[in-house]
Amino acid sequence: MPILSRIGRKSPQTRLLIAAIYAALLAGALAMLYPLGLMIAGSTKSIADQRETALLPRFLVSDEALWQKHLEALFNESMDSLNIAFDTDYATFEDIPLPPPDGPGSELLPLWREFLASGALPQHAIALGHYWAPQAGAFPAQLREFRHRLRGKFGTLAALNAALGSDFDAWYAVFLQPPAYLFPHAKPDATPLATEFDAFKLAAPDWCQTVLSPEGFFKKLYLKPRHSKDIAAYNAAHGTAHASYADVPLPREFPADASPLEQQEWRDFTANTLSPLWQTNGILDTPDSRWRDFLSKQNHSTILDSSFLILNSPMPQFAHHADLFRAHKAEIRREFLVRNFRTVLDYILFHGRGIANTVIYCTLAVLLALLVNPLAAYALSRFKPSAGPQILLFLMLTMAFPHMVTQIPVFILLRELGLLNTFAALLLPGMASGYSIFLLKGFFDSLPRDLYESAQLDGAGEWTLFWHITMRLSTPILSVIALQAFSVAYANFMYALLICQDPKMWTLMVWLYQLQQRSGPGVVQASLLLAALPTLAVFLACQRVLLRGIVVPVEK
Repeated sequence: MPILSRIGRKSPQTRLLIAAIYAALLAGALAMLYPLGLMIAGSTKSIADQRETALLPRFLVSDEALWQKHLEALFNESMDSLNIAFDTDYATFEDIPLPPPDGPGSELLPLWREFLASGALPQHAIALGHYWAPQAGAFPAQLREFRHRLRGKFGTLAALNAALGSDFDAWYAVFLQPPAYLFPHAKPDATPLATEFDAFKLAAPDWCQTVLSPEGFFKKLYLKPRHSKDIAAYNAAHGTAHASYADVPLPREFPADASPLEQQEWRDFTANTLSPLWQTNGILDTPDSRWRDFLSKQNHSTILDSSFLILNSPMPQFAHHADLFRAHKAEIRREFLVRNFRTVLDYILFHGRGIANTVIYCTLAVLLALLVNPLAAYALSRFKPSAGPQILLFLMLTMAFPHMVTQIPVFILLRELGLLNTFAALLLPGMASGYSIFLLKGFFDSLPRDLYESAQLDGAGEWTLFWHITMRLSTPILSVIALQAFSVAYANFMYALLICQDPKMWTLMVWLYQLQQRSGPGVVQASLLLAALPTLAVFLACQRVLLRGIVVPVEK
């Protein structure tokens, strides 16, 4: 019979009350879903959009936002690398607009692609993007692909270490920092791993490759810090009248007819700042100069309307990558949707025994909780010892002390017993729970005594009474105990780290903590979402049993 009769529900006051109840429930649901939505949106973040707080990530609906995230990944989170390659002075990735298809440099794109396809550039002139994310802490697409190629080529980590002379302890740790070939200390093929990397980057997709620009390096990291971003300071020091730094040349050889200051800067830059890779017998040989040589040999008067443009046109990388971005938008968007989740999965799947340890620990914790606690509660409920209330009070008093208080004594005791870095150390201290025994005793007391008397008349022993009657009738409360035991064991971090300091015994939560220490907000939120999935799955599995325990007694 319903609480409100059919006639009573027609009353305006009753309808208003019901509407208010539904509104309150809806508001509560939205209040719970809003933080979850923010976390889901945050799990796709990188450095370019980490300050956004929208429920829907902007890069899913805005090409410009996706373009900015792409540039951040293309230049491995380095604004200096971007400004060197594009000859710009942007301060952040969020400042960079998506140029129109017919923007500056677009008329040179056919020639630029012909130049790239001609093989005129050495391998050290190519830089690989979507490979390194030092601030976000993610494993970008090309880094994952690089590890996949090495795993396919060498098979095992031991074989890779033997062949390349490396000492990686896990596949997730296989990494080579991209060589900075513009700087003097960088040398191509310095190690076998660097050789593998250089061969890999040349086979990478074109939307992940950029061309190094020594001339951009000269202007961005040499001239501008010495003078100013304002060309007026440079002109005043050199007695020139350049309109911008784009007009400042980098002579291929020593400028004998230039001013003493220009000669000194050329000598200092080529001798102390720029890598010898770009010099041959005192003459600079750069991608910029090869590009201009390529243009000067072409006869494209329909495209290039002046010899000045032919001889001085910079490499059109900005327009080139904008065009590639438009062609690969869907692929790039998918990458940013899954990158942080792939990072977490790659880390925990190929990192020690975190998953195996967690499965073993949680399984044993649930089994022990379902064995020890029911036995203790059954003894108190069935035999009713005279000191039963005092025993129950003592068990409940254990809840008054936080776990932090008992961790040090437990650690010392386990150390004296020689149990550190074992599953026994993880399981024994929490095997019995005063709260669980209290709940179970109350539930056992509610079971009808007639069942036990009838079973005893049929010759049933105590084990039969406990296992076939008490445990069978206690499925709902046992599911609560199992869910609680799983949740405590699965989320156990501080105790697991204290008792098991050997990485071979670390559980999933400890490994995720290590990952979060070196990761940005996006990877952290992705790890939290993935870590919540097992708990959600266990709760959904126990939900029917829990509801059955609520509904069936009411129906009876």
